[in-house]
Amino acid sequence: MALFSKEKVSARFKTAKLLAAGFILIITLIGLNGAFALAKNQKPIAETIAINAPPQIVFEAIRRQRNSEEQHRKQVSIDGTKAVIDERMEGVAVYGKVHCVWEETEHPYSRIDYKMVESDKFKSGFGSWILTPSADGKSTTLEYDCFLDSGLMVPFAGEITKMAAHKDAKARLKHIKEVAEADSHASK
Repeated sequence: MALFSKEKVSARFKTAKLLAAGFILIITLIGLNGAFALAKNQKPIAETIAINAPPQIVFEAIRRQRNSEEQHRKQVSIDGTKAVIDERMEGVAVYGKVHCVWEETEHPYSRIDYKMVESDKFKSGFGSWILTPSADGKSTTLEYDCFLDSGLMVPFAGEITKMAAHKDAKARLKHIKEVAEADSHASK
């Protein structure tokens, strides 16, 4: 005599499948609602750094990062004050590799605004580099504002995106500070 009849095994299997499907549906719905709520309430991040270089040198350091093998960025075109930059990021949380195309609009020596025009993963992104000169014009406070909707549909997507954006912002600011201060020192 068999321990389990075919009917009992089949019924248990169907029940297990239904429970698993229900569990996946619940997790998906919670994740989607959480992601949408965070995306709606998420605010741009902002980071600042003091740089011992005048705004003109800082501005040029920002422009030079458009062509950076280290940051996987390449300027595709420039037309007056608008530049198009192709960026291929690696090690992006959850996604791994991400391709984006950005448009930057220059306001010489005071700011550069940017927006995402296409991406294979992210939904939208925009921000600004804002340069504030010191009273004597010998140093600059550089602020980096950024908003990114990663398009992640998982719980805590907003927090994941925000943490990664803060880390990236600090690294970019540090790099620009190093470049601008080296350029400023070299020009003296």
